[in-house]
Amino acid sequence: MDKLESLRHTIASYGKLCIAYSGGVDSSFLVHVAYEVLGNDALAVLIDSPVLARRDKNNAIALLEKQSIPYEVVEEDPFASAEFTENSRMRCYFCKRNNYTLILEVAHKHGIRYVADGQNADDAQSQYRPGLKAGREIGVVSPLIDCGLTKDAIRHYSKIMGVETWDKPANACLSSRIPYGLEITKERLSIVEAAEETLRSRGMESCRVRWHGEIARIEAPRRYFDTILGTPAITEEIKTLGFRYVTLDLEGFRSGSMN
Repeated sequence: MDKLESLRHTIASYGKLCIAYSGGVDSSFLVHVAYEVLGNDALAVLIDSPVLARRDKNNAIALLEKQSIPYEVVEEDPFASAEFTENSRMRCYFCKRNNYTLILEVAHKHGIRYVADGQNADDAQSQYRPGLKAGREIGVVSPLIDCGLTKDAIRHYSKIMGVETWDKPANACLSSRIPYGLEITKERLSIVEAAEETLRSRGMESCRVRWHGEIARIEAPRRYFDTILGTPAITEEIKTLGFRYVTLDLEGFRSGSMN
């Protein structure tokens, strides 16, 4: 039995399943396979909050609607929790634990016993994955981990199965752009989102704009360096958001650089 068949078998054993869905590569693949196996007994649940960019929310919902996959959107206010706004290194743990609790409530409402996350086998090897810890503590299952599916394998199977997100760049919530210890506010998240949209609207994905007070630090794949440096309008647009300086990080984009 290959890993995809193992995943199908595992999902079938749940009978019904709620999936914590973000529109990213992993959760989109998991939702696609779950719907293939379980039909309308698979339910995608998207947590909508200010840490999710509007473009990402809209794209995630459009993907589900295109495939007629059942879903629910749950509004969540992370600012109600001081554990989130204080922005300690455990921020992701508290946020994920709250999100999974909300998804469990949706599952119970629909008579669904299991909630699955989209953590993959690479995530299981990471030394910094507080969200995975939160899920384990409250009983969220991780079928991609259980079946040994790495990110590369998920992209491979997604491409074969026609899942549109197979080559989607990795992304993280907007709060990851704010240095630990600096308060997270709606205004700061909104500004970071707008700054990144300046790049994304020009076709540049996998870029981050990190908040450093008066400085906006752009992390971008090196293939975009010339475009960024040669487009003064990018700097000017980002400055209009309240930054005094806009810098380009010469190390380029790297996931988790704030960790």
